[in-house]
Amino acid sequence: MPTLDVIFAAIVGVLAGVAVIGALVFALVWEWCAIRRTLADHRRRAPKSFWRDHAAVIIPERRP
Repeated sequence: MPTLDVIFAAIVGVLAGVAVIGALVFALVWEWCAIRRTLADHRRRAPKSFWRDHAAVIIPERRP
């Protein structure tokens, strides 16, 4: 028959394990949401043309 201190230690160990697993799940979900948010922000922005904005030779505008 296990003593009271062994039962208490087992309960504390199980609760600590559940807390660690819960913290890991929370961190993974948080990172997943952050990645999705970053990708969504990136998709919402209009893609800029690097070469059009940073042209080495500027094409003169046509005047009517």
